[in-house]
Amino acid sequence: MSNEIVLRPYQQKWIDDARRSFSKGNKRVCGVAPCGAGKTVMTGWMIKEAVERGKTALFFVHRKELIEQTAKTFSQLGIPFGIIAAGYAPNYNQPVQIAGVQTLKNHVNLIPAPDFIVCDECHHILSKTYLKIINHWKNSFLLGVTATPERLGGVRLGDVFEDMVIAPSVKELIALGNLTPFTYYAPKSGLDFSKLKILHGDYKIDDAAILMGNSKVVNDVVGNYQRYADGKSAICYCVNVEHSKIIADRFNAAGIPAAHVDGDTPKNLRDQIVNDFRAGNPKILCNAELFGEGFDVPNMDAVILARPTKSLTLHIQQSMRPMRPDPNNPSKRAIILDCVDRARSLGLPDAPRHWSLAPNEETEPQEPPLKICPDCKAVIPLGARVCENCDYEFEFTEWVDGNGKLYEVLNGLQRFLQIAESMNYKPGWAVHKAAELATSYDDFLLIAQAMHYKKGWAWYQWQDFISKTA
Repeated sequence: MSNEIVLRPYQQKWIDDARRSFSKGNKRVCGVAPCGAGKTVMTGWMIKEAVERGKTALFFVHRKELIEQTAKTFSQLGIPFGIIAAGYAPNYNQPVQIAGVQTLKNHVNLIPAPDFIVCDECHHILSKTYLKIINHWKNSFLLGVTATPERLGGVRLGDVFEDMVIAPSVKELIALGNLTPFTYYAPKSGLDFSKLKILHGDYKIDDAAILMGNSKVVNDVVGNYQRYADGKSAICYCVNVEHSKIIADRFNAAGIPAAHVDGDTPKNLRDQIVNDFRAGNPKILCNAELFGEGFDVPNMDAVILARPTKSLTLHIQQSMRPMRPDPNNPSKRAIILDCVDRARSLGLPDAPRHWSLAPNEETEPQEPPLKICPDCKAVIPLGARVCENCDYEFEFTEWVDGNGKLYEVLNGLQRFLQIAESMNYKPGWAVHKAAELATSYDDFLLIAQAMHYKKGWAWYQWQDFISKTA
């Protein structure tokens, strides 16, 4: 294959798992891999091998930055391709096409049916535009790839996909050195998001912009950066364009070089700003969701979350941006600065996730079992006795609940999950072992919260416990 790119063992296994699923008769497979796992490399490898067998392929994305990055990877792999997107001259004679979704939807009749289709960031696939594309070629093999296979409201992707293959978890990739470790800071914001209106499952942008555009809140964002990530290169995710400009202006006023970019920034200027950011100046790149998916800057050290959201997908995509290893900084440790209390409702990026293809399954939001270190403000597991960031030792009363009951069950679950990872057991083994420690409904609720299960699971387990001990 290519002399420039060599597959990592987990990448080869992921590819083998996807092929095995197709060989079993599945036509549409969802491939899950965390941010930074190398999804473009893995899918590109599969496309290259398909082309060598005389097959044709289509790889489509939804942002122009992703088109450029995909083209670069495919060139490294030696894949012959054309590009179907605004600003590119089409070449339909190539066996592989890289396409932007907005252009592709209007050109499906010009393209012969590809043998193999890859949908990047396929958590978008239930939208009308995506469905129009994939349903135009119902007989093609479809591989959708994403780090977060769900949409707001808990809607799953089982309405499209028949099977799912999963790469190692975020924790595993950190242990392998394919992602950097991180420290997650969540200084108290004092903001009340409960009053924000909800639109399409997330906070209404206009309302969130008013709340986050308050002068004190903006100053807090800048102050928190100076306190927890001073001097680090960081992307700041803002609510909307106006909010992004305000944040950038405030950083510049504080003597911290910052720039704003949005979808209307002229391409040449935008490319120049991004290249300057990659080179280290400006230090802060402000935007509104522009660089949440597939944006690769290894020397970026930090991310600033200044946009409240109820979307787990958005949260993970944005918070993990600085976790790509930097060859020039082997000891890199990413900083995630949460200015909008996301961790309390959405968890840390390396929390155990149990993805499912169950169609249209509504999930109840659960508050992850986390706490904030009173000394350094890092977010850590609720049952921790020592802060892993600053070595603060919690007093006895700081790690018991209001009734004085130790979080023995939660500590047990964390311990069993670590064992499960090291022994390559399924997470369900750890849940079963932790449930053996539970003696109350609250204990089972703790396990359910930690694993993002529904409350009904805890109730069922409690009733089963009662029946066995009666």
